[in-house]
Amino acid sequence: MAEIIDINTDGWEGVNAQSPLPEEEGEGFQAELDRSIARIMESDDGRIMIDWLCGAFLHQPTWAPGYSTDFGFFREGQNTLIREILLRSERAKNG
Repeated sequence: MAEIIDINTDGWEGVNAQSPLPEEEGEGFQAELDRSIARIMESDDGRIMIDWLCGAFLHQPTWAPGYSTDFGFFREGQNTLIREILLRSERAKNG
């Protein structure tokens, strides 16, 4: 079995290692993903889902006094995901 060389490998091999992340998809894939999300969002089930996500997460405080700051970062990450779904749906409709 070949040794996996990544940024954690000692020496110059680790410094020069290729990113283990997949290559970014092309623009065509992104546009198709946007259209797929828009089709889902236009369905009754999609509207129910996004209404629930917005009510349960997006329209709630991300942080309050006394909470750990980590909680605020975690919550903002959740909100960012919901905003990305909404953005992609709108971009497909207007693109």
